[in-house]
Amino acid sequence: MAKILCVEDEPGLREDLVETLELAGHTVIEAANGALGLAAILAEKPDLTISDVTMPEMNGHDLLLVLRETHPEFAEMPFVFLSALADRKDQIAGHKLGADDYLTKPVDFEIMHVVIDAKLQQVARMRAQKDRQLLKLYGALTGVPVFNAAHTRRVLSGPEAMTIVCVSNDEIDLGEAHAMIEAQGHALFRLNSGREFLDTADQLAPDVLLISFNTIDLQAPMLVKMLSAKGSYPFPKVLLMPPSIPDLPDGGLMPGFDAQLRAPIDREVLLQQIESFGRGLMPAENLLAVS
Repeated sequence: MAKILCVEDEPGLREDLVETLELAGHTVIEAANGALGLAAILAEKPDLTISDVTMPEMNGHDLLLVLRETHPEFAEMPFVFLSALADRKDQIAGHKLGADDYLTKPVDFEIMHVVIDAKLQQVARMRAQKDRQLLKLYGALTGVPVFNAAHTRRVLSGPEAMTIVCVSNDEIDLGEAHAMIEAQGHALFRLNSGREFLDTADQLAPDVLLISFNTIDLQAPMLVKMLSAKGSYPFPKVLLMPPSIPDLPDGGLMPGFDAQLRAPIDREVLLQQIESFGRGLMPAENLLAVS
């Protein structure tokens, strides 16, 4: 889990915050005001800071201002305000300083955990994408083929993070599904051309391929057939079926695919399917999200 700094001048609330975060598996550092919080950030380098706004010696706004202006090495560290100042103008002021989110008192601990997890996953995703770009740049400058499946898995965040490639036209709305995939910390690459995917499959090295029946230039069965002709590509392939395509008899699975889902895509079912592949599990039965 993460190392989190909790900056709060009220001892009772600070104790509750620390206990709740530790129960969630995080390592927690405490600070009673902004000045002590700044010192803790420089010394401990936390993954995320959650800070009260109104505090003695240095308030939360001043703490964030100092960080953003004089310590660029912490630019990617999420900073979440926690305050009884719930007015819209107070929240706007916090966001203008560069806060990543704003929670109000009394604390809703369930929402706090959701916000913290989302911010940590966002940072992990950004770092993974940056590492991928650096690998690609290195490969382009040196001619060394470093951007392969092994390197992809090494730069992703955590053992459960995967590279997901989605090849789809606009026939199926995947906006919410894409957002959920990225929120889980996976690296997501979106293409609309089947031929482009065929040309880049080796470089993208997906752990899972999501492909709609129709791309802008190839239908999914033809793409999978052409992919098979190129060589061995063992990654799971999930077919996304539009409402206009009828089911196979008895709900059969189209050849070449490991699972299929029917639009409208249930994002929870899609995520469960992706996670099952991440655990090395093949679907016990064909999953169909029937509209």
